[in-house]
Amino acid sequence: MDVYIVEQGDTIESIGRKYNLPVIEIIKANNLRAPYLLTVGQSLTIPTNLYNIFNYYTVKPGDTLYSIAEKESTTADLIAGVNGINPNEYIYEGQTLLVPKQDVELYITKNGDTIDTISEHFSAPSSDVIYSNNDIYLLPGQLIIYRKA
Repeated sequence: MDVYIVEQGDTIESIGRKYNLPVIEIIKANNLRAPYLLTVGQSLTIPTNLYNIFNYYTVKPGDTLYSIAEKESTTADLIAGVNGINPNEYIYEGQTLLVPKQDVELYITKNGDTIDTISEHFSAPSSDVIYSNNDIYLLPGQLIIYRKA
């Protein structure tokens, strides 16, 4: 979470654009009520741990999931999982893929996962993993986020 101090001319929408966040997330994080009027100097909690976790990568000629993963310091399986494709699936020039940012670790849950096993995967306290995610259902295929400090 970040804290933003409202400046002259700020609106919920302009702050949302600045942080690339849906307005509803700022409203929920701050328990704001309509008409959502802001005052200069007001502190707002910005839930950055939930957003801004991906870069967009445009596939170039000769790219494979494996070469992209190597360039981006991640795995082909993770890029495939995040983008809903098979790791052996053909990718094409001009295609846009989501790739985790460098300070973000992601995990896609499997059968039998627990908060403890996921926390061990990240080498992080379970409280930090829980804090970094709105809801953890432990169902196979859920994307779990952990932002490195």
